[in-house]
Order: sequence, then C-alpha cells, then structure tokens
Amino acid sequence: MPEPSEAELARIHDERAAIFRPAWFGNLAKGRLSLGETFWGGYVGVQLIAMPLWILAMVPAIAAESDGLVPYSLPWVLVLVFYLLQLGWTLAVTRAVLGVAPKARQAGGWRWVAMIVALVIAAQSLALIFTWVTGRL
Repeated sequence: MPEPSEAELARIHDERAAIFRPAWFGNLAKGRLSLGETFWGGYVGVQLIAMPLWILAMVPAIAAESDGLVPYSLPWVLVLVFYLLQLGWTLAVTRAVLGVAPKARQAGGWRWVAMIVALVIAAQSLALIFTWVTGRL
C-alpha cells in the first residue's frame, strides 16, 4: 500500500477531528455517515461516554433502593431520564443504520447483520424502559 499524500493525511486528520462533535452526532443520526461509523460509532463509541455517566447515576439509585426510597425517588427519576435519553439515541442510531445499511453494498452480508443487530438493540432498549417503569417483563 502506497504512503498517503499530504492532502490525504490532512483529510484523514480533519475527518478524525470531527468525530464526537455536535455536527458529527447530527450527521450520524441523519444517516449521512458510513455504515461502519454509524453502527460502531453510534452504538459502541457513544457508550464510552454514556457508561461512566450510567455508573454515576446508578450509585445513588442503588443507595436509595437499599434505603427503601424507590420507586419515584430522585435517583429513580435520574435513572429513568438516563434510560429515556439512551432510548432516544438508540432509536436514532437504529433508524440511521436501517437507512444506511441497504446502500452499503461494499459491506456485503454484514450490512444485513448490522440491521438485525440494530433492531435487537432497539427492542432491548424498549424492554429495559418497560421493565424499569413497571417492574416486570
């Protein structure tokens, strides 16, 4: 593989610098990025930010539950808000994956796998919200 030119290196640098910026999130949610960036960046990459926030939300929720303050305590509401934000983002990424994957012919059969996994992730997120709110499956 030949060495990239200075122009190619500058383009790559600019593309990488745009990741996780507001415009990148908008382009991802609107299905304007590649399938790989939409799927992996949207689901896995965002979790690198969301999971530390999740841990911060769960510590007071677990403490409140052990004190008998759940449901409808402030920590319970914070966890519900976190779940709702996660659900909104998950549904946006799922919609984007379902829009981008059929056009990603270079991905071959993996594009169909991405669509199936996206639907499973969305269903799992909906079940999680339902379980959290109702306390049953």
